[in-house]
Amino acid sequence: MPTLRRPTVTLYYDDEGPRDAPAVVLLHSLLCDRTMYGPLAAELARTHRVLNLDLRGHGRSSPASSLYSLDVQCDDIPALLDAAGVARASLVGLSWGGMLAMRAALYHPTRVAALCLLDTSAEPEKFADRVRFTAMAGVFLAAGVVPSIDAMVRRKMFSDGFMARSPEVVEAFSARVRASSREGLFQATQAVALRGDLLPLLGDVRAPTVVIVGEEDRAAPPFRADRIAARIPGAEVEKLRGTGHLSAVEQPELVHLAVRAFLERAAGA
Repeated sequence: MPTLRRPTVTLYYDDEGPRDAPAVVLLHSLLCDRTMYGPLAAELARTHRVLNLDLRGHGRSSPASSLYSLDVQCDDIPALLDAAGVARASLVGLSWGGMLAMRAALYHPTRVAALCLLDTSAEPEKFADRVRFTAMAGVFLAAGVVPSIDAMVRRKMFSDGFMARSPEVVEAFSARVRASSREGLFQATQAVALRGDLLPLLGDVRAPTVVIVGEEDRAAPPFRADRIAARIPGAEVEKLRGTGHLSAVEQPELVHLAVRAFLERAAGA
């Protein structure tokens, strides 16, 4: 597995697909890792070069040596492209990954060919939620994933229907979170909780964009997707029925079809 060494962190990623094909970077959700995109990565690698990154403190990637912001973390994306010898790539980001993808499109526009934003938000957390999430970050660091937080996280991440249909997938998700680095969860949750407001800046995004959201997403509800699409010139919105926050897990085939169709449209634009 290739390694990307940054000033404060070591990151790991998969590099699959034809080396001369258009590049796609996959950026996963908080509390997940690159395996979240398993089916999508495999399908896209048939026609694209797929760089599937374990974000800071998740999967095999190490926690950072100090706290960081999303604005700082998004610099990992052009660094990844440099390491892979890629001039520009389409970014597929879910939740935390989408927050990073939008920042990369704003701060490194020449490196971003297109944006697929899944179940994400461009807005800061409300004050009460910011307090709640920073407190949760402290619990992650001190005690790990305690049962009360595990139950809350499951409900945020998955729709009720999916939890009833696929309890084994939900339990496997919880097991991976419980096994994750406490420091990594703490740092990432802090960065997400304290994020700034991107909405006023999104009019400057020039990359073709699609915003995909589950209609039953409780963590980043559909109205947030609508607000993103309303600010980015020419952005499209697709809503998935009966789907929660981790749309790429609940509906991998629908997400693959939507992402692939959009990438084909963007390439032909």
